[in-house]
Order: sequence, then structure tokens, then C-alpha cells
Amino acid sequence: MSAQVDPDSYYALLRALKGLPKEANNELRLESRKIAETIIKPKLTNAILGHAGNYGPKLVKAISVSRDRVPKVRIGNNRKTFSGGASANIIRYGTIVGPYFAQTPTGRNEKQGWPQSVTPGWTKTASNDYTPDVFDAWQNSVANIVIKWNRG
Repeated sequence: MSAQVDPDSYYALLRALKGLPKEANNELRLESRKIAETIIKPKLTNAILGHAGNYGPKLVKAISVSRDRVPKVRIGNNRKTFSGGASANIIRYGTIVGPYFAQTPTGRNEKQGWPQSVTPGWTKTASNDYTPDVFDAWQNSVANIVIKWNRG
């Protein structure tokens, strides 16, 4: 069963979680990190490798899991990763949205296409793949933590 995400209920829940003790919030951060590592990161890796062609392996290395109360990952960094000085952030944005603009030898910015091996839009594919599973797992974690810490 996949849950439907209602933004108003979601933000109300996040506000309510502030009332939990510090230790409960730390436990929630650990659970969220585990969910991000086990569900989001593998599905993002598959999406990137399936869509980003030759750029994929380096973008996969730029995935990092954040410690937050909700499962969260970051893709990209500002380190110069590719020849010509491009960072994973620069490549990531291009592979998300499609065509990019590059300076030609005459100094004009012109619309360029990505190499045929790159299929833009992998984030939508990945998001559709992991969102229901992540939300269900996170919702169960929140419920268990709230029950555990509100027994007192």
C-alpha cells in the first residue's frame, strides 16, 4: 500500500515532531538516514546510471545521504570532477533538464544538446520510483517513535 502525500498534513506532522524529546528526534534522524541509504540511494543510482550515460558513474559518486528528520540525499558537489573543470553540480543540472547553453568559439552562447548517451529527466523517473516506498517506511518509523516516546 502506498501512501498519498498531503503537504498540509506532512508539514503539520513535522511541526508536531518538534514536541518530541531531543533523543526521539535523534532516533528519527537515524531512521531517516537508514531509509535514505537503503531505499533512495539505490534507486537514484539506478536512475542515474540508466539516464546519464558516461557521466553516470561520477554522478553516482556525488550522492550523499544527509542526517535530517526526513529521508534526504544530496546529489552533486562543487569539486572539479570532469575534464574542462566541470563539477558534478554542473553535470547534474544538465542531465535533469535537458539542453544546455555553451559558449561557441565566436563568444556567443548557443543552445547545445547533450551527447546521445544522456537522457535528461532522470530525477522524475527516480522520484516516481522511490517516493511511495520512502514515505511508507518513514511514516512507520514516525509512528513507532511517537508511540515509544509518548508512553511516559
